[in-house]
Amino acid sequence: MTSMNAPFRWTLSLAAALGIATSAGAQEPEPQTETETSTTTTTMSSEEMSRPEGRVGPQFAVSGNVGFGLGYVYTNGQAPSGGLEDLKITDSAKISFPIIAELGFRVTPRFYLGVWGSWEPVLTKTNDLSCPEGFSCDTFQWRVGPEVRYHIRPGSSFDPWIGLGVGLEILKSHVEGDTQVQVAPGVFLPTRVDTHVTDRGPTIARLTLGGDVRVMRSLSVGPIITASVGQYTVRTGTQTLDITGVGTRDQGLTPVDDGFHALFTAGIRIAFLPL
Repeated sequence: MTSMNAPFRWTLSLAAALGIATSAGAQEPEPQTETETSTTTTTMSSEEMSRPEGRVGPQFAVSGNVGFGLGYVYTNGQAPSGGLEDLKITDSAKISFPIIAELGFRVTPRFYLGVWGSWEPVLTKTNDLSCPEGFSCDTFQWRVGPEVRYHIRPGSSFDPWIGLGVGLEILKSHVEGDTQVQVAPGVFLPTRVDTHVTDRGPTIARLTLGGDVRVMRSLSVGPIITASVGQYTVRTGTQTLDITGVGTRDQGLTPVDDGFHALFTAGIRIAFLPL
């Protein structure tokens, strides 16, 4: 009996050992081949690359600037001597301090559509045409218009951009002071002059260059430079003369021709793009 059962017991032991080995092998994960690993890595890289750079949504920005201009406020205006004379921007203004505000929407991380507006007080120069010696002269300018902008690196810590826009310009001046007015041949009387003038016209083209340095997820700071060409095509206003011993007289402005010019600004801009 003992010799006949020995082979049977040996066969059962071998079967049990094989069963355990097979079960353990089934529980271990099969190693990935080199081709499968490469495929997984490539798939993940493609998904990461398909994610859009930057963000979209409403955007607001404001900047403080220094500005100056070249060209003319008007041409062929009446000179004090009686002839015709042009009023150059460089003869009537030193510099300006534009505050520029922007409101729009980042349609894609790279493209922005919006409107811009600026208000700028102007430091005037004394001259015979627009600000005579001893007169008080205040000048301000408003500009507003649409703009489209392209961002070059919207997902990076520094995002340079370029913009193009058009607009409307409104230049307001108030000049007040004392002078002498001739009321008869050889007769001059002290006169208080109070003049309000509005020059307006199109901003034909406005180029902006800048860059956003990200300081927070929704906040960036950077430089802004603008260059625009425009033309004052309409001049309106009133002039009041308060002549001593005679009374007050209102008179219109003398006609002038259009003033073509270029305006430049440079400053620091803060942009806010909400989450």
